[in-house]
Amino acid sequence: SPQSNCRRKKEMLSFLLFKTLPGFKDVFSKVSESTIQTGDILLFPIETCSSGSIWSFKHAAVYCNEGEVIHLQKIRSSGNRTWIIKEGYKAMKKDRGKCEIYRKKDGIDLNDFYSKVREAMNSEAKYDITKNNCIHFALFLLGLVDFYMQ
Repeated sequence: SPQSNCRRKKEMLSFLLFKTLPGFKDVFSKVSESTIQTGDILLFPIETCSSGSIWSFKHAAVYCNEGEVIHLQKIRSSGNRTWIIKEGYKAMKKDRGKCEIYRKKDGIDLNDFYSKVREAMNSEAKYDITKNNCIHFALFLLGLVDFYMQ
């Protein structure tokens, strides 16, 4: 049924997010869009189920500053190839819809963050749904998990 299919997707994606970083809720707090700042993680929904109350997340990006976000995008129909992309936050939101925003409770090291962004923009990565995906990429930029680039 569509409801059980949605539940399975939600469970899988919740697993990926919360198992990627044990204690996610201890490390991050949800913030409002009006307070968005560098290093905030943006989680975009895949769908809502019948009542509209169940969210599952399809994509993660990180806010860079001055209206830009960076994210890892799997190239459709190309195996496991990806693009690492910087684009406008408003354009991404218009394309992908509403998002939830999370901030690392103890802040980020901005020099380390921008260094990782520069490294990423000059790299390639292979996509793997369980160990090298957009959520891993976002958490890598914040210094929380490993991510494998070439």
